[in-house]
Amino acid sequence: MFYAITWLLLAVLMALWSGAAWALHALAAWSVAQAGGLAGLPGQVVALGVPEWLAFWLPVDAQASWTATLAAFAPFFDYLLAVAPGLVAWAAPLIWVLWAVGGLMLLALGVAATLMIRVVKRRLSPTFRQSSTPVQATAF
Repeated sequence: MFYAITWLLLAVLMALWSGAAWALHALAAWSVAQAGGLAGLPGQVVALGVPEWLAFWLPVDAQASWTATLAAFAPFFDYLLAVAPGLVAWAAPLIWVLWAVGGLMLLALGVAATLMIRVVKRRLSPTFRQSSTPVQATAF
C-alpha cells in the first residue's frame, strides 16, 4: 500500500512539474509573439510617475529618484525587446532540458522512497511477526 501511495504522489508531482514546464514554455512563446507590440513601451514606462495615493506619503526626493530609476532602465527595456526573439531560440530547449532533469530527480526520489519503504518493512517485520503469532490458550 505504501508503494502505491508513494508512486501515486510522485505521478501527481510529475504532472504538476510537466504542467509548470508547459506553462513556462507557452509564456515564453507568447511573450515573444507579443514583443512587436511593445515597441513604444520603454518610453511609456519612463512617463510613469508615482501614483497619487503613494505620492502623498513619499518625499519629493523619493519621487524624483523613482523617475530617475525608470529613466535609467529604459535602455535596458529597449535591449530586452530587441533580443527577445533570439532568446526563445535557446529558451525552449532549456526549459525542456530542465523538465527532463526534474523528471529524473523525481524518478530518483521515487526509487529512494521505495527502497526506504522496503528497508523499514524489513526492519519492522520481525517485530510484527513475533507479536502477531497466535497465543496458545492454556486450559486451567
